[in-house]
Amino acid sequence: MDKDDNASGGIVFSGIDPDALKGTIDSVSRDQETLQTRASYYKTELAYYGLGAEELQDILHVASWARDELPMLKRRYHLSMNMDNSPFPGFKGMVQINEARVTRAANAAAAKDAKRATNLAKKDPEDLTPEELDELTTLFALNHDQYPFAEKVVGALGAAKTLQLWYGISNLGSAPGYGRPSDFKSSDALDEVQRNLSLTVAAATNSDAPAMVRWKKDMVALGGNPIAEPGPPPYGSSGGPKGFLVMSNLMRFGDYDDKFLEDYGTALIKEDKQVLNGPGPAWGATGRLNHVGNDKGNDPLTGYMKALSNSPAAATVFFTAKHKNEAGKPESNFKYLFESREWPNDSKPGEESVTGRNSLGHALEAAMTGHRPGEQATTETAKHTKAQADLFSSLVTSVSQDQDLLRNHEYLSDSFANISAEYFADLHQALTDDQEFKGRLFPTAGVTTTLKQWDAARFLHAVARNKEGYDTLNVSQHVYSATLMEQQAKHPDAFKYPQNTEGTITQIAYDTGLFQGVIGKGRYFQTNMDDAEVAARDDAWKEHASTWGGSFVGSATTLATAPFTGPGGIVLGGLTGTAADEVFNGILGGFDDENHGKEKVYRNVQELGETKISTTLTIQNAAKSATGSEKYASPAGGRAGEGFRSANSLIRDSQAESSQHEGE
Repeated sequence: MDKDDNASGGIVFSGIDPDALKGTIDSVSRDQETLQTRASYYKTELAYYGLGAEELQDILHVASWARDELPMLKRRYHLSMNMDNSPFPGFKGMVQINEARVTRAANAAAAKDAKRATNLAKKDPEDLTPEELDELTTLFALNHDQYPFAEKVVGALGAAKTLQLWYGISNLGSAPGYGRPSDFKSSDALDEVQRNLSLTVAAATNSDAPAMVRWKKDMVALGGNPIAEPGPPPYGSSGGPKGFLVMSNLMRFGDYDDKFLEDYGTALIKEDKQVLNGPGPAWGATGRLNHVGNDKGNDPLTGYMKALSNSPAAATVFFTAKHKNEAGKPESNFKYLFESREWPNDSKPGEESVTGRNSLGHALEAAMTGHRPGEQATTETAKHTKAQADLFSSLVTSVSQDQDLLRNHEYLSDSFANISAEYFADLHQALTDDQEFKGRLFPTAGVTTTLKQWDAARFLHAVARNKEGYDTLNVSQHVYSATLMEQQAKHPDAFKYPQNTEGTITQIAYDTGLFQGVIGKGRYFQTNMDDAEVAARDDAWKEHASTWGGSFVGSATTLATAPFTGPGGIVLGGLTGTAADEVFNGILGGFDDENHGKEKVYRNVQELGETKISTTLTIQNAAKSATGSEKYASPAGGRAGEGFRSANSLIRDSQAESSQHEGE
């Protein structure tokens, strides 16, 4: 376990890989039980003959030691699952935890707090005094990542009581009857209660304690049932909302166990199809189940999508899973949620909410990239699996065949652009005319998506019609191509592209011009359709872009070098460089001209001619930065212009615009 002294206070931090540690815990737990059981058996059997007593006693000591150390390992694991942890310096995929919190005394304190929290949580929420509710909330806030707190509290509550607890608390601020005011004074704090209870439940699901194994199984089984028994006639209640509806609102925060999410999602989709195809309002929720954001919490898919966005592996499994549609044919969960499902209007009064579908976009990001939205790509996540690649192919095809799936919900464009930024090699392979050597020009580390040229063009055109979609594609693609130019120029033997440096750089320049032409035409097309003035990129845009753009600079280098990394993500041949940074800073602040000024780029997308000039200038500076020589700038600029012009015929041939005119 790697350790590093914190310079600010001498605190020792451990670098923890949560997944690897979980595997170790499972192995130690399983093996120590086996060791204890078998050694005890043989010690008893052989004692009659006076054999093995000392040797077997040593084995029993080892088993006891492993058993005693398990709580400390579990505590480290729960601490490592805290989503606020920062990365461990120098080790991707690892997080750092404060070793001062890994003590038996801390375990004992967490167990004591768990006992108190359980006693409070088992009460009817209406019977909790304001002071008790505050105490319960504080216990959740301080202990949700403290082993064994979450495991003990949630396991002791059981699935049904967990649902009843949140349903009761979430409606404490509601009037108890018609014309009767509520005397609850803490309704504004219910968002924090929801967050802290969610984090506690999420942490608990990562436990394999018998009570939590039972809890997870029961929660899936209870999902389609009302959370409470109906009252006696003639005025009995309906039993409240269904379990899925309540539980999903506790999934908006935290990192849930992947297997639980997969089982939960399978049952949820089955129930969702029955509910939405049945009579009455969608899901028929009563009361208020959500206190964060601007949706009421009456669509269980919203919270579940948020949970998937925090669990990429589970998201990939979920979206690729298939069920039978109304026609009896297999349909993936992706197809159902993106193409078929009618998402209920879950807006609060006076506030339009798109949280449901927007959460779908974030979950798709996690599913196709292998990491949470907003995180930088790593060498491992850059190696897309077949399932991830197939999902991206499905997304591209869906939008290509019916752009209204995106255009009617254009707020998804930023998520789709983020996904595309990690599939630039695949998209370029689809767009380029060099079909024989495209894999050497735009190499991938994992499975390469097979896309048709016109599908890729229509997809990019549709995403770029949205401002956020265009900005992300525009900046991140330039950063990626600059990185690729630099790697191809400095390490041609690694890529083995059958051209000299100039031929390779100019081919990338052409393909970059083609890509930028497609998205530039998309944005230009939309601004003209809207007949709207588009503000030039200003200081506010630069500040915003510098926030999200930094991640793309890091990701671009990773994506370009991932195919040439050895064990442990070590880059072969020193494949590093600065071209990406220089191009990114140039797009934000302008490129140096010969008169010692700054020439700004991409200031006005309503002028397609200006966009072409900006594309050419950016690519020329990329070629210069990548090679360290000005001699490649002119030929790169010429080929970039050709590529940009070729985008016109590609868009026309793919009918990316004509299909939209038909729908207007």
